[in-house]
Amino acid sequence: MSSFQIESCFGVNISSGYFDIDEILESFKIKDAVIDHPRAKKLIRNYGRKERIVGIALRQLALDEVRTVLESEMLPFDPYFNDDQLLNTRHERLYDAQERFLLLCFSIAAGKPVRSLKALHKGLTSKEWREKSISGQNLFQYFRQELNDNTRDYILSYKARMEQFELGNIEKAPANSSSENIERQSLAHSVSAKGVVKNKPILDINKEPVSFNDEVLTALRLFEEGHLLLLEQVVRFKQGDALDIVGLTRFCTLLVESYTRNPHALMAIRHIKDASSYLEQHSMGMAVLGLHFAKAMKLSDSYIVVIALGALIFDLGRFRLPTPLINKTSKMTSGEFDLFRKHIQLGEQIIRRSNDIPKVIYHMLLDHHERVDGAGYPKGKQGDEISTYGKVAAIIDAYDAMTSEQVHKGSMGPIKARRQLIYEAGLAFDKNLLAVFLKSLGKIPVGSCVALSNGRVGFVLTLNGDFQPALIRQVYSLNNKAFIASTDIDVSKASVSVVVEKEVDAQEFGLQFINHLV
Repeated sequence: MSSFQIESCFGVNISSGYFDIDEILESFKIKDAVIDHPRAKKLIRNYGRKERIVGIALRQLALDEVRTVLESEMLPFDPYFNDDQLLNTRHERLYDAQERFLLLCFSIAAGKPVRSLKALHKGLTSKEWREKSISGQNLFQYFRQELNDNTRDYILSYKARMEQFELGNIEKAPANSSSENIERQSLAHSVSAKGVVKNKPILDINKEPVSFNDEVLTALRLFEEGHLLLLEQVVRFKQGDALDIVGLTRFCTLLVESYTRNPHALMAIRHIKDASSYLEQHSMGMAVLGLHFAKAMKLSDSYIVVIALGALIFDLGRFRLPTPLINKTSKMTSGEFDLFRKHIQLGEQIIRRSNDIPKVIYHMLLDHHERVDGAGYPKGKQGDEISTYGKVAAIIDAYDAMTSEQVHKGSMGPIKARRQLIYEAGLAFDKNLLAVFLKSLGKIPVGSCVALSNGRVGFVLTLNGDFQPALIRQVYSLNNKAFIASTDIDVSKASVSVVVEKEVDAQEFGLQFINHLV
């Protein structure tokens, strides 16, 4: 155990744009103690410093080294503390050290930089952790559990590979090789240029169904993780690095698993949109809609994952556009629109840096702004000149944009967005593909705000097998003109006499779907 002193964290940098465990170890002044630990030395000797399992082990050992401090009582939360001011007293310096220390422990547990975590968790402070500490809860156990939760899938995958090595079913990796490279090679062997599995399925999905209310919590966490994962990719490609395709693919398999357990949870969580981080959330929303569409087309698991991955990354080129253009609230000038169109070229540059990108994803990127009537861009393709995957991307891109909160416009709601897609069938969108997509959404899609025959207003959470509203969360009384405690009612049951009467505008009643999801 090292002689870590929390005072060493006073004034330490927590604004790094990327996660670096070595930098945190140096900040804590425990790098030698962690790197020289027998467990760390063995893993580094076998796999090298860049192996992901080594990084996870270093994060575990880092928390072990600071365990004594995490198990001691923290100072009470001070809402008026400001680290921009000159901190003269020992109490102020200790508070500052604790604040930075706790945020970095959260960074270790999440595997994300503090800056990214603050972008995801608005107003992130140490308040919750200090209150846990004062109430007698063990912060070491808390952060260690967070770390375990965030790395469990990879560790299980790693252990499974090791078992296969021992059984002789997989050629053992040479020393200092990266298991992420092994996974990348495996993916390349199992997925052809068009994304078709040659040897075995990519997924081993847990298909046990769960309730909406149980799965929505998992879906929410997945969205948070996906948001941070995308922010990481932005940092990577702005530094000239390749995308983490293995990590992105692994994330998409988790989305498919969640969807398989309960398809409506992700379709509901997709509506969580903050205009200030629209691009990340738009990519997440399209990944969900992409796998939903692929399921509706009855494609194989391999295609579903590839389409979800393509939907997640085909719009990354927009992150390279100037921020004022992205956030512009008025109509673009012709010059600005010409610049906006270049996001396709920029996106192609980003994904070409990465290996093993299926052609499906290139089709989605290059064709998602083409229109079947020839009025699209960048090449003005018509009809069958546009790839099937480009047509799929165009539909999910449009639907997610219509149902999202953006800087320059609000969401039009699922039902109106559905009508708009129908209006543009045969013009912007392929009629046959659109018909499949619209059927899968239902005439009253998940997220729709509706008036019920019992005088209440609610949001559609799930659909039944006939794509009709089933579970509805009631949140407002039309009779009393007042909010009510959220209660769920399944209008698809024969024993329930309540029916959906009409669509209503949620904003008319001061309602937002995202406020009633969990």
